[in-house]
Amino acid sequence: MDIPTVTPWTWSAELTPPNRDTVADVAYFRVQTEVEIAWEGPVLLRLTADSRYRLTVNSTLVSAGPAKPSGGVWFVDTVDIADHLQVGTNVIGIEVLSYSVDRTGNASVLRTGSPGLSVSGLLPNRVDLADPTSWRWTQVNGRQFCQGDNTVFLGIQETVDGRTVPHGWLSDGFDDTDWDVPTSAGEGAFLDRMERPRTLDRAVPPLTLTPAPFVAVSRRTDGDLDWDAFIEGHRVEIGPHRVTEVDLDASFLLTAYLDLHLIAGTDAVIELTAAECYEQPPVEIPWQRRKGDRTDALNGDLYGDPDTYLVAGTGTKLEPERFTPFWFRTFRYVRLKVTTRDSPVTLARLLSTRTHYPLAITGAFASSKPSDTQLWETSVRTLLNCMHETYEDCPFYEQLQYAMDTRSQALFTYHLSTDDRLARRAIEDFAASGDPNGLTESRAPSVQKQFIPGFSLFWILMVAEHLDHVGDRAFTRRFIGRIDSILGVFDRSLADDGFIISPPEEEHLWNFVDWTEQWRATRGVPHLGDRRANTISTFMYITALRSAAGIAGHCGRAGLADEYRHRAADLTALMAASGAWDPGTRYFRDTDTGRPHSQHAQVWSVLAGVVTGDAATDLLRRAMTDDTLAPCSYAMSLSLFDALRLAGLDALISWQPWHDMLTMGLTTWAEDTVSNRSDCHAWGSVPLQQFPRYILGVRPSAPGFDAVTIDPVPSDLTHAEGRVPTPHGPIDIRWERAGPTSRRVSVRLPPSVKFDLSESAHSVCEVLTEAARELTFQQESPTGDSLYPMKRTSQP
Repeated sequence: MDIPTVTPWTWSAELTPPNRDTVADVAYFRVQTEVEIAWEGPVLLRLTADSRYRLTVNSTLVSAGPAKPSGGVWFVDTVDIADHLQVGTNVIGIEVLSYSVDRTGNASVLRTGSPGLSVSGLLPNRVDLADPTSWRWTQVNGRQFCQGDNTVFLGIQETVDGRTVPHGWLSDGFDDTDWDVPTSAGEGAFLDRMERPRTLDRAVPPLTLTPAPFVAVSRRTDGDLDWDAFIEGHRVEIGPHRVTEVDLDASFLLTAYLDLHLIAGTDAVIELTAAECYEQPPVEIPWQRRKGDRTDALNGDLYGDPDTYLVAGTGTKLEPERFTPFWFRTFRYVRLKVTTRDSPVTLARLLSTRTHYPLAITGAFASSKPSDTQLWETSVRTLLNCMHETYEDCPFYEQLQYAMDTRSQALFTYHLSTDDRLARRAIEDFAASGDPNGLTESRAPSVQKQFIPGFSLFWILMVAEHLDHVGDRAFTRRFIGRIDSILGVFDRSLADDGFIISPPEEEHLWNFVDWTEQWRATRGVPHLGDRRANTISTFMYITALRSAAGIAGHCGRAGLADEYRHRAADLTALMAASGAWDPGTRYFRDTDTGRPHSQHAQVWSVLAGVVTGDAATDLLRRAMTDDTLAPCSYAMSLSLFDALRLAGLDALISWQPWHDMLTMGLTTWAEDTVSNRSDCHAWGSVPLQQFPRYILGVRPSAPGFDAVTIDPVPSDLTHAEGRVPTPHGPIDIRWERAGPTSRRVSVRLPPSVKFDLSESAHSVCEVLTEAARELTFQQESPTGDSLYPMKRTSQP
C-alpha cells in the first residue's frame, strides 16, 4: 500500500554545519492541539521515516519504527494513539533520526540519502496530520552519534550537549514559534534513491514497551549517597565539584530504552554505560574478551561504550530535564557516572523500558529434572533479546540478522509460538539479498555486503523447516527459483571427485563454519589445503539438496524434486569413495589431504546421509570423545544434536556447557568460548528444540503438522511434559516412567492432526474426531537399558 500523504523534509545546508563528527542527524516534529470532547474508537496514525522515528504522545513513548527496510521495500506503520490522547491539550512529538549514506551508522538500517518523515492521520478534533502546516520541526545539532568501540556495527552511541536541545518540547505550552513548517514533497523525493522502491504495511507487530526497573546496586564509589533509595524511585542529590559512580543491576540481561530525569546541575556531565557483565580488561575490543564470573564486581569491571550528556540545568521538579538515548541499549548492568561543576545536580529517576518482539508464547516444557526448567527459561530470554524487527545475532554488539543464526532462531520460535511473522520476514529478507542469480548475503538487511557461502544453504534449511512447521505452500513456492539459483552456485563449484571447491577469502567473502579454538587463527574457517576442497561445505550442500527436494515435492514440482534427489545421491556416492575419508583414523577430513581435524565433518556426513545406521553410530561415538578433533561450539550445537539423534546417541548429548554458563552468572547464552565476546547469542537456545522435539518426541511428519510423529528419545528422566504449538492447535503431551523398562505416554491432539506412531496406532487415530483425543500407550524396552520406539498396548 502506498503512503497516503508524504510530508518529508530534506536537511537544509544552512542548518547543518559542515564536517560534523556524527554518523546521523536528528530532527524533532511537534503538534500541540486541543481535543474538547471525548471520542470512541481508534485514532490511527500512518507513519514512516528515513531512517528511524520515535513517536511520543503526551510524554509517553508509543511507537518506534519503522521496521527495518530491505529488498527495495520501505515499511509503513499504523499506530493507534487513542489510549494516549486526553480531553484538553495534547502534544504529539516525533523524533526522527537519519543515518548518513557516507558512513556505516547502524549497519542493519538501510537509508535512502534523502531524510524524510511521512505521517498522516485525523485527530478527534479533525486536525489533519497529513497537512504539513499542522506541524513544526527543528533540527537538533547538539546530538552526535558515533560507531563506538564495542558497538562498532551500530552507530548508536550519543554525545549530547543539553544546552542545544529544546527542553520541554514534548510538554504543553512549549514555545515552538521559531520552529519551521516542514516542506511537503511527493513520494518520489522520499524513495527516489531506492532500487525497485515500494512501500508496504509493516510486516511485523510493534515491539513491546514494558517497564523494567533496576533491582539492585552492584557497586558504588560513594557511601553517603542512597542509591538503594534511587532505584526505588527516590531522588539523589550530588553536590558541586564531585565525581561519583554507581552500577545498577537489572538482574538479567535485557534490551531496553533508558530515560534519565535530572533537576538543575548546570554543566554537569553524565555518562551512561550499558554493559553485559563484569569482566577482565579485554584483549582486543570488541573481538577478544576475558570473562569469568559475570557478576564479579570486586575483581571485574564494566566495558561498554558510554553515552555522554552535558546538563543544561533547566530541569525542575515539575519539568525535569531528560536524557533519552534514541536507540535501545543491551545490558544487565548500567554504570551511571556523574561529574558536577559549580552546581549540584539531582537525579530524579532512571527509567528502563524493555523492548523486544511481542512473541505470544504457548509452548512449554517441564521434567523431573528442575535444571531443565532453568535451561528452558534462559533459552526463551536469550531468544527474545535477539528478536526485534528482525532476528539478531547479538543485541549488544551487532544486531545483524545472519542466516545461520536465524535458521536456528526461527526453528526455536516454532516450538514456542504459532506466530511465524518474523520468520517469514527473515526468509524474505535473505531471498531479496545478494545476487538473484547467485548466493544470498550472509546477513540481511545490511548496508555492508558480506557472503558466507554456507549461510545460503542454511537459508534453504530455514525455508524447509518453515514448510514443515507452518505448511504454507503458497508462501514457500515463491522461493523455489531462489533455491535453485543457490544450488546452482554450488553445483558449478563441484570438482570431478565430488568436492566443493571453496573460493579464497576476500573482503566480502568468508568461508566461516564455526567458532572453535582450532580455527581461531583463520576466524572460524577450516584448513582447506592447496586445492581448497571443502568436505564440510560439500556435506552441507548434499543436506540442502535433500531439503530442497522435499520443498519441491511438497510444492508440486515433482520433476525438480527428483533432480535434486538424484544430484544428492550421485554426490553421496562420490564423497563416500573420495579422498575425504581417511581409512587410518576412520574419520572424514575437512579437505582432500592431511589428517582429520574436526567433529564438524563427521556431523555433517551424518546429516547429509553419507553415513547412516551403525556406521553413523560408530563414527559419532568415536568423534565425540576424540580430543584431536575440533569440537562443535554452541553455534553448531543444533546440528550436532540432530546428528546424534539420527545416530541413536542421545545419551552423548551434554548440557554441561550450558550449566557452566549459569554457574558463571550468565542469564542468557554466550556466543562462544573462543572470543568470549557476546553474552547473548540465541543460537545457544537449542533446548527450545531439543526438549519438545526429542525429549517429548513431538515433530511434524507432514507439512504444517497435518500429521505428527511422537517418539520420545531414551532418557533417564522419570517424567517430562509440555505443550507444542501447531497451526491446528496445541499438542499436550506427558510421559512418565511406568517401570524400569517402560513408560506411559499421554497425548492430547487437535482433531485434524493425524497421529503417526505405528501402522496400527495410525489407523486408530485417523478415525477419532473428538475436539481433543487422549492417547495412552506403553513404551517398552526389550533389554531394559534404553527406551525403544513405542508399541501400542491400550486403546484410547
